[in-house]
Amino acid sequence: MPDVPEEENPAVHELAKSMAVDAMKKNLRRKLATGKTGTPRTHRLSDAIALFWEDKKKRNINDNTRYTYEQQIASVGKKLPDKSIGSYSTAELQAVVDAIPESAKVLKGIYYLAVREGWIQATDDPTRYLHIPTAPKVRKAQTKHTEDWISNAPGLLLWLAEPTVTDPITGEKQTNRFHRFYALYLMEMGMGLRREEVLGLQWRDIDFDHRRVSVAERTIIEVKGKAIIKTSGGKTESASRLLPMSSTIADVLKAKRDNERGKPTDWVFHTGRGTHFKPSYLTSIWQELLLAYHNWAVRDDTARSKKTGKPRQWPNEKEMTKKQWSGAWYGPWRWRQHDNRHVAESIMEMHSVDWAVRKDILGHKKEADVTARYTHTTEKKRREAIELIDSELAPKEPEESYLTAGQLQAIEEEPDYN
Repeated sequence: MPDVPEEENPAVHELAKSMAVDAMKKNLRRKLATGKTGTPRTHRLSDAIALFWEDKKKRNINDNTRYTYEQQIASVGKKLPDKSIGSYSTAELQAVVDAIPESAKVLKGIYYLAVREGWIQATDDPTRYLHIPTAPKVRKAQTKHTEDWISNAPGLLLWLAEPTVTDPITGEKQTNRFHRFYALYLMEMGMGLRREEVLGLQWRDIDFDHRRVSVAERTIIEVKGKAIIKTSGGKTESASRLLPMSSTIADVLKAKRDNERGKPTDWVFHTGRGTHFKPSYLTSIWQELLLAYHNWAVRDDTARSKKTGKPRQWPNEKEMTKKQWSGAWYGPWRWRQHDNRHVAESIMEMHSVDWAVRKDILGHKKEADVTARYTHTTEKKRREAIELIDSELAPKEPEESYLTAGQLQAIEEEPDYN
């Protein structure tokens, strides 16, 4: 029997056919096992969200971040019907992003995973064409008002430092109920500490002999309205850090510790029962004290104007009610508690403090450039930066803007010996 060419041999054809069928079956079994079936209409938004949570669970995100995602996903769920992820249009998702800008990150994350799992094709991903705001509103407020905040901060801290305040118009003395928070907000502005970092401080973290603070040994975060002690480090890998204290902060904290007879494991900032504060409580207190200081400063400005005959320093500022204040949002006299950290950062930036020094003080993780990764700052440099912030936050007395009407009266009534 003559030899038959291999390509024309029926046995070879049958073998190739059998191998191709086996490969197709194997591929189909793999797709069924992984969910990559190529039928996107079988996967709904709820399935994609479940996949999103599986991914986050593997990444071991912290409770605070998880809570934030839960809030954003819940908002997305209210805006979108639960249908096939391949059936949403860009316009539908854009409407959600326009209403809830924070949802953009979650939506892109959900669709990224859907594409990765083969539920939809990358070319069919509607989030590719979303228009996402490049800068949140708070950034605009910072750009517009940061200099005002830095300008008003010294007067605010001077007012907070007083256990009693005098009404500039009536002369009546009143207890300053916000005085107990003076050291807390001073550390936020003077050292750029995060809210959860300053709340997590215990007296054992403060070295008065060397004027240093060990930051983020523990932090206080809030999840679903409950304050939780976190001991696994701060927000970023570089959050745990040893920072120098200014002489002002060291003196204020030492007086506080001695007055309270604080023990090493006591919280530096605590409730009347000695327990740690809930973060959201401190945020609400911050806005209350800003309103109280604003109204006091307006009255002081009015009293000084009447006394000296000079125009008011802030003619457009009027006393405000709590309701008016809550609707005012950002302005020269109103900023978020977290912006206290930005005050410290902005002061360093205005004075051209080296970026690596700022990074070490603030506990930032992101590197500005490759060079910064190999730049090590000394404690001397960090201390100089902290003292610089302290000097900017200190009232430049004697200045008329920091003298009450009563103080001006006393000065004018002093005998003239000339």
